Amino acid sequence: DSRYIKKSELTGFTEEECRLARNEIYARHGRKFQDKAIQAYFDARDWYTPTIEAEDFSEALLNAYETANRNLIVQYEKEKGYR
Repeated sequence: DSRYIKKSELTGFTEEECRLARNEIYARHGRKFQDKAIQAYFDARDWYTPTIEAEDFSEALLNAYETANRNLIVQYEKEKGYR
């Protein structure tokens, strides 16, 4: 949330790793997930405090770094055929 990631940092990421990296941006704001596997993954992290229902989460909570990083991950996922 405090720096832009580089595309080179995503090199070698699997589809699942991309999915988790992208959703970590939301998880760090306390977003809850409807996908049980993703929810279980973040529930296992000591820093995660689920406070916002998925349907109540606002993209406005993301700062410029987070928005750009999410967009870069999505772009990478598309290039790799993950999305």
